Amino acid sequence: MDVQLALSKMKKYCATNSTEMQFCQLTTLRCGGTILLTVFPTSQKQLLQVAKLCTMANLPLCVLGNGSNVLASDKPFFGVVAVTKKLNKISVVGSKVVAQCGAHTTKLFWQLHKHGLCGGEFLRCLPATVGGAVVGNAGCFGQCMQNVLSKVLVWHNGKVQWIDASQCQFSHRNSIFKHTHALVLAVEMQFERGDSQQILHKSQQMLNKKQQSQPLNLPSAGSVLYHPTVCLSALLDKAGLKGATIGGAQISTKHAGFVVNTGNATSTDVFLLIQHAQNVLQSQFGLQSNVEVQFVNF
Repeated sequence: MDVQLALSKMKKYCATNSTEMQFCQLTTLRCGGTILLTVFPTSQKQLLQVAKLCTMANLPLCVLGNGSNVLASDKPFFGVVAVTKKLNKISVVGSKVVAQCGAHTTKLFWQLHKHGLCGGEFLRCLPATVGGAVVGNAGCFGQCMQNVLSKVLVWHNGKVQWIDASQCQFSHRNSIFKHTHALVLAVEMQFERGDSQQILHKSQQMLNKKQQSQPLNLPSAGSVLYHPTVCLSALLDKAGLKGATIGGAQISTKHAGFVVNTGNATSTDVFLLIQHAQNVLQSQFGLQSNVEVQFVNF
């Protein structure tokens, strides 16, 4: 299919769209280049239609939720960004919860609290949508997505199907979805019955720890590097990297695991600073670190 025809169909199909958006408007790092077309599907059917049209026209597709774990390059993105925030329905039946990919994790937590379901207290601390949290197996304070997931609804190779959580190849901040073109459409989760006040208390404790230890006053993508067995932020601090800057990007003075945008950082600044941190970890401690954020259009 011709690219212009595909774009025209998407504009018609998704009533809300923009040809003038930039990644800096859609990611929590507040940096990144222009986008050929941004769409905001209001139904699963619309999202799938966009994905199919991109496949037919050989157009790159980037699916974004809250944009909280993404570093998009400064270059123009000659493709389509589908923002899923309007796909945000959550249903609770007993201890089983089904949520669409664009549902915010904080909204999901408050639904769990309302229904007296425990095990998802960490969700209150995640600046993410459910889909993105599944892709990155997001978590904190000893809880993560793989602990609560039972099934994931995906679109892959032209088919929509539920797959069991055991097929998702979850590991620390990783899943099969980081390495395939499958789209996460919805998730089914299982929780335990608990006391609503205790659930609230536990989540508030987590939130307090987060506020005390993380640089929430500046744009960031959360923790950028990880190692399966070693706390990298402590090593970065030991190496004296707190406060290190490249352009407008800075390794946080509050938490060395975070790269923050001090106001005018480019994606290149952030990328180079991440590389610098990795090089220091390798040279000083012999550690090869993994990048937690998703790179787009690099």
